[in-house]
Amino acid sequence: MIKTKTTAFIDVFNQKIEGEETITGIEVPIIQRDYAQGRISKEVTRIRNQFVNALLGALKGNKEDAITLDFVYGNVEKGKLIPLDGQQRLTTLFLLHWYISKKEKIEDAETTFLSQFTYRTRFSSNNFCNKIVACSPDFKQEKLSDWIIDQNWFMYSWEKDPTVRSMLVMIDKIHETFKNENDLWDKLTDSENPPIGFYFLPLKNTGLSDSLYIKMNSRGKPLTNFEHFKADFEKTIKTVSEELYRVFIQKVDIEWVDMLWKFRNERNSIDDRFMNYFRFISEMISHEQGLIIEENDFDLANAVYGIENNNAVDNLKFLFASFDCWLTTNNEEFFSAVFSNATHIEGKVCLFNEQNNLFSLCCSFYNVKKGKIRGFSLNNALYLYGTIQYLTHKQDISEVQFTERIRILRNLVANSQFEIRIDRFKTLLADVKDLIINGHISEESGGFGKTQKIEEKAKQNWRVQNPTLVTSLNKIEDHKLLEGSVTIIDLENTDKFNDRVINFNSLFNGEIKYTKISRAMLTLGDYSQLITFRFLLGGHTEKTWRDLLRPSNQRRNFKNTKTVLSQLLNEIKGDTSNYLQTLIEAYKTNTEVKKDWRYYFVKYPAMRQGSSGCYNWYNDNDRIKENPYKVWMMNTPSSLSGRHWSPFLYTLSEDERIKEKVSLGEYGDKLVILNSNQKIECKSSYWSFTDNNDIEVDKLIISQESGIDIEDRIEKFITYFLR
Repeated sequence: MIKTKTTAFIDVFNQKIEGEETITGIEVPIIQRDYAQGRISKEVTRIRNQFVNALLGALKGNKEDAITLDFVYGNVEKGKLIPLDGQQRLTTLFLLHWYISKKEKIEDAETTFLSQFTYRTRFSSNNFCNKIVACSPDFKQEKLSDWIIDQNWFMYSWEKDPTVRSMLVMIDKIHETFKNENDLWDKLTDSENPPIGFYFLPLKNTGLSDSLYIKMNSRGKPLTNFEHFKADFEKTIKTVSEELYRVFIQKVDIEWVDMLWKFRNERNSIDDRFMNYFRFISEMISHEQGLIIEENDFDLANAVYGIENNNAVDNLKFLFASFDCWLTTNNEEFFSAVFSNATHIEGKVCLFNEQNNLFSLCCSFYNVKKGKIRGFSLNNALYLYGTIQYLTHKQDISEVQFTERIRILRNLVANSQFEIRIDRFKTLLADVKDLIINGHISEESGGFGKTQKIEEKAKQNWRVQNPTLVTSLNKIEDHKLLEGSVTIIDLENTDKFNDRVINFNSLFNGEIKYTKISRAMLTLGDYSQLITFRFLLGGHTEKTWRDLLRPSNQRRNFKNTKTVLSQLLNEIKGDTSNYLQTLIEAYKTNTEVKKDWRYYFVKYPAMRQGSSGCYNWYNDNDRIKENPYKVWMMNTPSSLSGRHWSPFLYTLSEDERIKEKVSLGEYGDKLVILNSNQKIECKSSYWSFTDNNDIEVDKLIISQESGIDIEDRIEKFITYFLR
């Protein structure tokens, strides 16, 4: 029987229906579409804003301001309500109840029903719901989605789930609307006079879920956007070429459908897959010909393939060829044979991608964006464009040539991060085409980075002259820290090249801490590189070492790094980790070693704890580390407004002998002695003691010669402190 009284969301749970069965939860079925009220489009955004504002008005208003959200009905199976209609509204109400309960810190006993709202559409949607129910958000954040995504339980793959993406958008809208509102929970869960309710109809064991849902959604079904586009595009082609029109209508409904079918989405549709790949090819042509990239697919098709474009026939032929090339190529086998994912495999090129089927990725994600982040990256666009150039010119390019050339392309792409931009794509695509078809690298074009182009041209000759070393070169190019840039290895000394490759891989195998590598390198020399006002020595993250090991116009003194690392790679013997420790111990105990900044950085690992690997020597106008003990250890890579410390004070604060008796802040603060509130500062030739008014009250002088310590200032301070 249909209830004439509106039902609150909370009252669906634990409700008894005919036969005394109790509804224990709500489960959105597989057949239902993804949650859509958080989609990003002008129309959906307008509807979402109106809906959330209406929910707020109902909760803040009087009894007459209550809103009823029409009928919600569905099957009840094993105590679960399987909604046939109302899934979108139920999901929004779930998120609203979750938000208000968390914001108002409602007791868990009152909110257990939230954990009984689940999705069967995919595991990620269900798992996401479970995780947010269990978490305690930081409501001071401007966007709760940023906080959620930043949690260690949030999985990157969830961002590809359209339901999760949509939920995050709705959470942000609810937060924006309700963040300044309080005391809404009791009203939201009022069963007698619900301000937000719906007419609820449970259908006990009808067994008609799928068929009823399909019937409900099949009446008067309009043409899809794709069907509209295809009809319009056929007219565009026909005005350009009757012959190509006949080819298109044959391929688009038969051959290309069969080819794309395995990439179909969860609704068994390939419409979006086709349009994503169509847009990719059309945008690449637009870049090549200097055309404006039209946002609307209809306008894009007319601009690239319409009668007013003098290259329309050639463009259509390239479009068709770009689809046809996959008819005779098993894309999964092809990409698996050419590329590896994250490690070197002989005979393949490592792309450092989670997934290497570029065609599949393009079909699924080319037109997907999250803010400025592209679902299909510009790097992948260049790789796929190069692959298509090969597949459409296979009669002129051997498989061996393609593997060599796509490796060069990988190297250029991975080491041109400042050059790979949309405004340079015309030249970048020209570079790719010239490389893949002709094997030519132009140093003069404005495409990829010139430094890497010079390296790649040199390696082309080097490979010819040193065929027995090519396998080793390929292996070191595929190292995750180098990604094709091997200048640091030194190609000139071919006699020791194989040994250096072996030693590099054993040194940077992920098992030896970067701090230990840094300390060992500092025993051999100052290998730092200068970036404006700060020096990069490499921190304890991969990124800092990836930067350090590759030349860049953004940094100076790369030769210093190359010289020191080459010496280390030439000398490593036996177990690499033990060898490094031997270097460090010998340096620490050598009485002839000057106690300059390198001595302290080698002896005390705490000196190297800043995440950025960057250091700023202040009062050092010539950037020569003129004041060796006046330095900041930077935790953020580019600004002293972020967390930073004196590494000397930080080392004292971490020393087991005194750490419980001192305290150190994070923004260049002085070290505080807890029982006296005296503050300590590291000066060029002494330790300075100041009172609460920053007036110096004492000094601990460090013995020096020519401005360099001749006694260990760390040990001297601790001895003085513990006296």
